[in-house]
Amino acid sequence: MLTWGVLWAATAHAAAQESPGSGSAVRRIDVQAGTPVAPQEVRISPGLSTTVFFDARIRPEQLVLEGRERFQRFGVTEDHLVLVPSSTFREGERLRLEVRFHDGAVPERAVMVLVVDSARAERQVELYRQTRSAASYQQEVEELRSGVLRLERQVQQLQQQRSRPSECSRESLVADLGDEDSIAFRAWLPRKVSGDFVVLRATFLRLTTRWAALRLSLAATGANRGWTAAGAELTDARGRRLKSLPPWQAGPVDDGKNPIVILLDEPVFPGEGPGRYTLEMWNEGRKQTLKLEGLQPR
Repeated sequence: MLTWGVLWAATAHAAAQESPGSGSAVRRIDVQAGTPVAPQEVRISPGLSTTVFFDARIRPEQLVLEGRERFQRFGVTEDHLVLVPSSTFREGERLRLEVRFHDGAVPERAVMVLVVDSARAERQVELYRQTRSAASYQQEVEELRSGVLRLERQVQQLQQQRSRPSECSRESLVADLGDEDSIAFRAWLPRKVSGDFVVLRATFLRLTTRWAALRLSLAATGANRGWTAAGAELTDARGRRLKSLPPWQAGPVDDGKNPIVILLDEPVFPGEGPGRYTLEMWNEGRKQTLKLEGLQPR
């Protein structure tokens, strides 16, 4: 009490010597949870007191103030702070002030910037905190986290559907199509096969006037067992690349049980054009490739 009496006496004495240009209005600062804003500036002047009142208890032992040792007077309790800057401060100098609150609610701290201004000192500042319980803040975080997890699961499902088309897709229909069901059905043969594969059957199908498909039944040997096509390229005898969709298969190559289907956006037809094509396919990373050259109707 004696210490605070001396401090307040010094404060009153400094106020009596206050210059006419210094500010005397009460400044209000509001701090809200979840609203990131730049720290508010508070103007201080050497030899004049500035008092900051808090509407919630702070932790004096955790208060952080730059240049604290240079203040002529400094006093802090759980509900207010009194500052009297010394003449060692330069005009325009900026000092960071941080206080932490006692109740654990959000926001848990407040930050201000003290700006040395000999002409416009703010003598009284009142800081009001719009509190929010840590439990409600945590609940919102959990809700956001749950929403993100739901979105991630939906993305994974979409990716799985793209990598494993449903049984009603055009590719799977081609895979199960019988010879007598097609509008145009023709067996093809390659002149040369590169890679550890055996072509059991190669079929060209034209299902409409707008699209066609190649269906390949393979048997793999050696390291190519369990092979899955990731990309394919079909070129004609002139080296022109035909537009096609990525290859599809129900599962890895297994002695003809999982045919590979390639839909063509530019339908070719046996008897039209040069009639010979080259088909190259590869797995993920192009580690194993398959090349069929001189592919033409039987």
